[in-house]
Amino acid sequence: MVHLTSAALAVVMAGILGCVVAIPIGTQQRNAHEAAFAAPTRNSSSPVAASSALLDKQGAPNPPLPFSWKTCNQPGDPTSITEMSVSPSPVTLSKTGDREVTVSMTAGITVDITNGTSFSLLIKKRVPFTTTFEKIPCLDGYGSCTYPDLCGSLNDAMPTCNDWFQKHKISCHCPFAAQTISAPPSAFSIPAVGDKLPSWLADGDFQVTVTALDGQGAELGCVFMQMSLRLEA
Repeated sequence: MVHLTSAALAVVMAGILGCVVAIPIGTQQRNAHEAAFAAPTRNSSSPVAASSALLDKQGAPNPPLPFSWKTCNQPGDPTSITEMSVSPSPVTLSKTGDREVTVSMTAGITVDITNGTSFSLLIKKRVPFTTTFEKIPCLDGYGSCTYPDLCGSLNDAMPTCNDWFQKHKISCHCPFAAQTISAPPSAFSIPAVGDKLPSWLADGDFQVTVTALDGQGAELGCVFMQMSLRLEA
C-alpha cells in the first residue's frame, strides 16, 4: 500500500494534524477541546483524574510514544505493508520553520488508485498524565472525518511533492499505478505550521487509523499508526 500509506502519512502528519494547512476552528470549539485535553490536577475529583493510571509514582508526564504501526486490512484488500518507520520520537513541529523526520517504507498495491478514492480517519489523543485516549471529533473537515476525495486532499495538502517523494521517484498525486516500492530511511520535511494551528492538535500523543475505499466502496486498505508530536514556538 505504498501510495496509500505515503498518502496517509502525508495527510496525517502534514494535512490532518496540521503540518501544512491552518485549521479554521472557531474559538468556542477550540476552547472546548483545550479544556478537554488539559492536564488533570493531581487533587482533582474528576472521573478522568480519578480513574486514569499515572505513569510513575510522582505523576510525571507521559514519555513520548515511539512510532509504531500495524495493518488493519481486511482479507482480500489489494494492499500490503511490510515495513514503515518514522523517527525521531517525538516528531517535532515548529510554528516558524521546517522540521525533518526520517521516513522509510516497504509496501505494494495491486490495483490502480484513481479519482473517486475516499478515506476516513479515526484520530485519538492521549489525555495528559493518563493512559486514556479520547477521540477527536470531526470539526470543519479536520479530525476523525471521512474525506470523499483522496486525490483532491493530496493536491490541497501537498501541491508539490516534497523531496522525500522525489528522491524515491514516488508520485504524491493521483493516479497511482499498481506497483511495489522500497524506500529506505531518508529525510521527510514538515513545513512550519504557523500560528493558527491549535496546540491540542499539534502537540500530544496520537493514535490514527486510516481506511481507504475505492469508488465502489470496497476497502483498499487500512493502517493504524501511533506517534507523539511536540510543538515548538
